[in-house]
Amino acid sequence: MRGQPNTMKLNTAIEYGAASLLILVTLLCIFTPEPIFFKQFAAYTLYIMLGLLGAGLLFFVFNQNRLMMVSLLCCCGLNLYLKESSNNQLRLAAVTSNPSLRITHVSLGNAESDYDSVIDYLLRIDADFLSFQELTPDWNTHLTDRLSPTFRYVQTLTRLDQYGMGFFSKLPFQKIDTIYHNDIPNLVGTIGLSERGSCQIISCQVVPPVNQAAFMAIDDHLRSITSYMDGLEGSTVVLGDFHLPPWSAEVQNFKVSAKLQDGRRDIHPRNIDGSISLPRIPVEHILFTDEFECTSFSEIGNAIVGRIGITGTYQLQQEHEEMAQ
Repeated sequence: MRGQPNTMKLNTAIEYGAASLLILVTLLCIFTPEPIFFKQFAAYTLYIMLGLLGAGLLFFVFNQNRLMMVSLLCCCGLNLYLKESSNNQLRLAAVTSNPSLRITHVSLGNAESDYDSVIDYLLRIDADFLSFQELTPDWNTHLTDRLSPTFRYVQTLTRLDQYGMGFFSKLPFQKIDTIYHNDIPNLVGTIGLSERGSCQIISCQVVPPVNQAAFMAIDDHLRSITSYMDGLEGSTVVLGDFHLPPWSAEVQNFKVSAKLQDGRRDIHPRNIDGSISLPRIPVEHILFTDEFECTSFSEIGNAIVGRIGITGTYQLQQEHEEMAQ
């Protein structure tokens, strides 16, 4: 009998310790400290949320009611946090007669098939504008040969490293520019959407976040894009592989300072055919200013070509279309 109270105290201590650990993990995901370990840890917030959900169900099976409640509440907290970092609209905007642009962003480094299979897949997507990153000379030759009859306006910057990029557009370019940040190019194309309105599309590729200095370089790079955008007129779209998810501090700070919105509405990747794939950490982004509203957003790819990018449709909001006229 004397040992029973000690066992109960031990079980209670373990229960409180496990609950404290669950809460600590949740807080680290939401309020991430600066050291690189915590930043890399927070990149897996999506999987941690799913793990908390699984843990809550497991605690339910073993009749651990307190731990179940703590785990599910932490899961709900992370779910709300992830939702807030994406497009927080409950539904996509309705399609109107306002000018719109279907933009597809492709990271060629993710392609898992030969040139022709990837290009055949892209030609089946009804896009107005294709953006490519990790564009090598070989890819450029094949893309230009196959896509230029449909996308007549082409501007490419090929490199042997990850910083090659290019635009293939059905709409003519009004202006093309390349801005550099620490020798990293950012391709900028301006196209007309209506008689008086234009849109700047900025392709941004940053360094991989391999250490603390790289995280600082990414933040500095995105701040330089924000400064460049301050001098632009009209609507703007920023796209590219940031190597960071939407909930990272660097991407969130960029969206706030540059007044950009995210077309991605949820964390579950929806493919262009309507199917839902297994969850993964999203690092490709198409961000847009408030002159636009997003009417569709999905991932592109299949079992043959791999997950190669994202696509979305962006139309001018009514008030901005009336101002342009």
